Parts: sequence; C-alpha cells; structure tokens
Amino acid sequence: MTLAIEPLDPKRHDRGSFSCGVGALDHYLKTQASQDTKKGFAACFVLATPEGRIVGYYTLSPYSVLIRDLPQAVQQKLPHYPVVPSYLLGRLAVDEQDRGSGLGGVLLADALDRAAQADIPAYALVVEAMNATASSFYLHYGFQPFISAPSRFFLPLATVRRR
Repeated sequence: MTLAIEPLDPKRHDRGSFSCGVGALDHYLKTQASQDTKKGFAACFVLATPEGRIVGYYTLSPYSVLIRDLPQAVQQKLPHYPVVPSYLLGRLAVDEQDRGSGLGGVLLADALDRAAQADIPAYALVVEAMNATASSFYLHYGFQPFISAPSRFFLPLATVRRR
C-alpha cells in the first residue's frame, strides 16, 4: 500500500470513514481539524492512500512551556527565560484497521522532523498522553516526563536535528 503524509485537504481526504476507536480523536478529525487549520490554531497532517483514505493523522501547533516545569537538569542547560518555545503534538491517531503496523511511529517521526526543520525554531516537541499505552509509546521514543504533569512529555528537538 502506497501512503503519503500531507496536509489535510477536506476535498480530497475521506474523513468520514476514519475510526481510531477514540471518540474525541475521531470527532476532531471529522468536524474540527479543517477549521483549526483555517484559523491558524493547528496544522493537521494525514497519512493517506492515493485514493484519499486517511490511515492516520496528527496535529502540530506552537506552544510554550514554563521552564520551571522541566526537570532541573534540563533547566540548567537552557537560557533563563520564564517560557521555552516548543511545538505541541496535539493529536496523533491511527485507524483501527491499521493499528499495530508501526504507522504511529511513522507519524511521530514526521511530526518531529517537521518541528525540527521549521523556520521558526523551538526547543522541544510536547505531547499529552491520553492513557498508559500512549505514555509507553512516547517513552519508547525517548520522550521525558514533565515535573508537574506525569502524563505530559517532551523531546528536545536537538536530538532530532543531530540524526
């Protein structure tokens, strides 16, 4: 199956048939993602077949992290600003029929690459894990937990730029 990651195009991509099994993620893609993109709140990227079936998606948006929420060892290496520029991976989902195929990792890698190569630099990519499975997923890829919120994680983009 040939797949491509591209910006969501409501005219070309079939949002209606997407189902990841998490109602909030399905609902977001079907009803809100294109509006958020138009209004500049988030960019939505889909992993799609040439026919337009969405296999997975993620969203990216600018974000700020309070420096005091980062581990002390990380804080010591950063400039002493109150906030740290970052990107937020707001949503990441793979269709149920494609679950277990490694496509979540493909979407995450694309999001990391986009954030690391963006014209406007940022320190990290931040995620909020919905459950223990999601937490394990992000920990597997080297994300670190925030001090203040154990279900929120970050990965310094410098680690991506070094690859």
